[in-house]
Amino acid sequence: MTTQQPSTPKSLNVLSTMALRNALKELLPAFTAASGIEIVIEYGATAHLSERIRAGIRGDLLLAVAGSIDELIGEGILKKSSRVDLASSDVAMAVALSAHVPDISTQDAFIATLKAARSIAFSKQGASGMYFASLIKRLGLDEEVRAKATVLPEGLTGALVAKGEVELAVQQMSELMQVPGINIFGKLPAAVQQSTVFSAGVFKESPQDVAITALIQFLQTNDAKRAFAQQGLDPV
Repeated sequence: MTTQQPSTPKSLNVLSTMALRNALKELLPAFTAASGIEIVIEYGATAHLSERIRAGIRGDLLLAVAGSIDELIGEGILKKSSRVDLASSDVAMAVALSAHVPDISTQDAFIATLKAARSIAFSKQGASGMYFASLIKRLGLDEEVRAKATVLPEGLTGALVAKGEVELAVQQMSELMQVPGINIFGKLPAAVQQSTVFSAGVFKESPQDVAITALIQFLQTNDAKRAFAQQGLDPV
C-alpha cells in the first residue's frame, strides 16, 4: 500500500508597498495558518516596485498606491477590474522623543515649522515623499527645504530621526509607526494634507485566482481592518 504524501501548500508571490508592512507582518501568519497558502512577500516603495514591474518582474498580487495599480491595469500588466481598495494613510511628521514638538496645526504653522527646522528627511520614491516634494514646490519652499533635506531613495525616514541624524521626518503615518523611539506628533494640516489609498491588483499572468481571492477577502475582514487601524491606516 502506497502512503500518499501530503501536498505542498500553495504559495503566492506578493509585492507590497512599505506602508502596509507592519500590518501584513501581523496578519499573514494567521492567513497561512488558516488557508495553508504560503506568502512570499517583497516590500518596496510603490514607485520603485512599479519601475521593476515595468522592467519585467512579476508576481501574483501587487499591494500598492491605487493610482499605480490603475496605471499598471491600463498597461495590461495587471488584470482589468482587479483593483480592490484596502486602506488609506495620511502624511505625518515625527521628531525625537526628547525633542520640542513643533506646531503644524495650520498651513501657516506648518510652513513656519519647515522654515525653522535645521534638517528634514523625506523619501524620493514613496508616495508621501513624492507628494511632499510637490508640496514644497507649490508653497515656494523647494530650494529652502532641499538645502537642509536628506532625501532617501526609499526606506523609513523616521529611522534617521531615531538615530539623531535629522530633526524632522515626513512620511506616511503607517511608515513612521514602523520606527521605535520617535514621537509622531501630528498629521499635516488639512489644507496641505494628502491621503493615499493602498489597493490590491492581480498580475495578468497569475494562475492563482482562488488563492488570490482568498487573500484579498482576508485583507477585508474585521481582523484585518483592526490590524490596519492599529498601524496608522484607515481601513476602506
